[in-house]
This record gives sequence, structure tokens and C-alpha cells, in this order.
Amino acid sequence: MAMPALAPPTSTEEVDGKELDRQLLAAHDRDDKLALVRLYRIAGMQAEAGGDVDAACFYLTHAFVFALEIGAPEAVDLNLMLVARGRAHRVVL
Repeated sequence: MAMPALAPPTSTEEVDGKELDRQLLAAHDRDDKLALVRLYRIAGMQAEAGGDVDAACFYLTHAFVFALEIGAPEAVDLNLMLVARGRAHRVVL
């Protein structure tokens, strides 16, 4: 079964930190991996915008792993984001 495409976060898509934590926990409880990819990517982008590259890469790595698990096409972009930050090698997907 093909996985539905996940819309990438836009530069204006931002979620309050506490709300993002709540949504992440709820997505984990539901085992909603598609939501986890989206939410961890948002968390990563917000952390990077706040100047915390280590936290950003932590969140982006989680997004990447969940994307790989479900075969989401976003895995390619997430891998490239981690490569650009020196946190991964280029994976051919």
C-alpha cells in the first residue's frame, strides 16, 4: 500500500512548544508515524531557527527514522537535511 505524501512544513508553520510536545505525545500514543514525521520535522526546524542545531538534528533524526519506517518520500529530504548539517551520510533511497 502506498503511503500518502506528507506536506512539508512551511516556513510559517509553527507550533507552540508545549502544544508541540502534547501533539508529539498524542501521536506516539496513537502510533501515528505520519504525524510523527511531520511533528518531529517541525520541532527540528523550530529548534534550528532558535539556534540549537544539536536539538534540531535530534528531532530531524527522529523524523527521518519514522519516515524510513513507513516508506514516506520525505525520508529523502530529511536525509539531505541531516547530511547538510554533518549528521549523516547520504543514503540512496
